[in-house]
Amino acid sequence: MIKYLKDQYLAVIITVIWIFFTLNNQNKNDILIEKTRKLESDILILEEKAKESTKIIDSLSKIDTVIVNRIKTIKQKEYVQIRIIDSLPISQLQSYFTDRYKEE
Repeated sequence: MIKYLKDQYLAVIITVIWIFFTLNNQNKNDILIEKTRKLESDILILEEKAKESTKIIDSLSKIDTVIVNRIKTIKQKEYVQIRIIDSLPISQLQSYFTDRYKEE
């Protein structure tokens, strides 16, 4: 057996080196697989956060529409009041403002 190893020392060295590199690469592969799993879980978490953010943004756009509609309503009421005041003759305007802003 020892004579065989002496005769085949190059083959034994190459085999040992090959086994070493195979085990080393397997270890690196395991580490990379673990990193991949962690990144995949991080991706799922980020996708969930993105869905929540999208829901918040959508709700804000709905609120924005409600606010714009309220502003339009207020402007319409203001316009109606301005038209009413503009249609009053001067004497009625004087009495309107005199009654409204009495000096105390």
